[in-house]
Amino acid sequence: MPDGQLKSHKLNVYVTANILASQNPRLTLLRSHSVTAAGEGEEKPLMPTLVASGQQWTETIDGRQVVQSGSILLFDGGQIPLGFRAMVRVRPILTWADGSTEHSVIGPRDVNVGDIVRTMVWTVAVVGLAIGLLLVLSSRGGHDPVLLLTGVDGHLSLAQTQVACWTIVVGSIVMGYGLIRLEIPTIPEALIVLMGASLVTGGVAYFQDAKRERAAVIAGQATQRAWAWSDLVHLFPPGQPSEPSLAKAQMLFWTVLLLVLFVSKSILEGQIWAVPWPLVALMGFSQAGYLAPKLAPAEGTPGQPGPPASPAAGP
Repeated sequence: MPDGQLKSHKLNVYVTANILASQNPRLTLLRSHSVTAAGEGEEKPLMPTLVASGQQWTETIDGRQVVQSGSILLFDGGQIPLGFRAMVRVRPILTWADGSTEHSVIGPRDVNVGDIVRTMVWTVAVVGLAIGLLLVLSSRGGHDPVLLLTGVDGHLSLAQTQVACWTIVVGSIVMGYGLIRLEIPTIPEALIVLMGASLVTGGVAYFQDAKRERAAVIAGQATQRAWAWSDLVHLFPPGQPSEPSLAKAQMLFWTVLLLVLFVSKSILEGQIWAVPWPLVALMGFSQAGYLAPKLAPAEGTPGQPGPPASPAAGP
C-alpha cells in the first residue's frame, strides 16, 4: 500500500495474487496509539469499491524498478476517522476467502493516510506562525517589515518579492506533504533550478541597485522612495521619476501563473509538481529581461567614461 495516500481519493492496494470480488476481500488498517487513545470503529474493515485482477505495475525495491503482477484493489477511505490530525499511521492487512480457507497478507511497513483539508489547515497554521515570527523580529526597533522586500532606495523590489513568494509557497507544499508521509518528499530538480535562479536574480539586482545608488549619492541625485504595490512593474532610475517596465510586468505575469499552477498541480497530483523545463526556461528569459536594464551602464553615472571629445579644429 503506497505511503502518503489521501482519504479523499480512492486508497490503492496492490497484492501479488489474483483476487476476485466474490472472494470477499477486506482491508483493515491497524493503528498505533503510543500517545492517543483508540477511537470507536477506527479499525473497522473496509470493503473494496473495485477489484481488478490480472494487473501489472512497477515498484521500486532496493533502488531497482521491478514489474509486479497480481490484483489492484480500490477502497473508499472517506469514512476513516482522523480527529484533528492531518494523517494517521496504519499497518494495512488484506484478508480474502478462497473456499473454506481465509488468506491474510500484512503490509511490510506502516504507511500514512492523510486528509488534504486538515493538512492544509495545519500547514497554514505552522507557516503563518513562522511568518509572524519573522515579521515580529523584523519590526523590532520600529522598522517596517516590508523593508525585507524593498530595494536600496525604498521601492518594492520585484526580485525580492518573487524570492519571498517562492520560499513561502514551496516551503508550504513541502511542509504539507511532510505531514502526510513517512519520508520528506523529493524536491524535483526543475524546482530547485527555478528557486536558485530567483535567488541569483534577486542578489544580482540588489547589488546593481546598490552600486547605482552609491553613484547617485556621489552625484547628489539620491532619492528615498515610499514603497507601493505599483513598484512591482516600475523602473526607478536614480534621481528620476519612476517609469513602467514591460520586462518587470512580464516577469510578474509569469511568476503569478507559475505559483498558481504549482500549488494547484501539487495538490491535485498528490505530489510536488515537477515544473516542466520549458516553463523554467520561460521564467529564466523573463528574469534575464528584468536584469538587462540593471546591468546596462547608466547614462551620466559617475565613473563612466563620457563620449569621446571632438578633435580641435585646426587653423
